[in-house]
Order: sequence, then C-alpha cells, then structure tokens
Amino acid sequence: MKVILIEEERFAEITRQMKAEVEKSAREHGSPVYGWPEGMSESQRVILAGHIHKTAHFHFVRWAQSHGASCT
Repeated sequence: MKVILIEEERFAEITRQMKAEVEKSAREHGSPVYGWPEGMSESQRVILAGHIHKTAHFHFVRWAQSHGASCT
C-alpha cells in the first residue's frame, strides 16, 4: 500500500490546475477525436467541461474528506 500525502494548500492548487486544464482542453480541442460530441460550439464545450470538472472535483473532495482532509 502507498500513502499519498497532500498538504491542504497543495490540494487547492491541484484543483485550480485541474479546472484550468479542463477549460483549456475545451477551448483548444474541438474535434470528436478528443471526446467531444460532433458539432458542439466552443462555448458549449466550455460549459460541458465545467460540469465535468465540478463532478470530478466533488468526488475528489469527498475522497479527501473521507481520509481526514478539511477541504471544501
């Protein structure tokens, strides 16, 4: 078993970086090859990416909280 230790300040930084990467991907990669449905506009991809990020963030925070982190 491995232990992953994340300081709370780093946790916040990681979540900001994840959000930025999701938004960047949505803006730059409009091709269905990247997993986006065909015919979506850039603004639609950014909105969808935001929802995906929120869901991933929710589960990441819940996981961290279940391991004793005090984060929101």
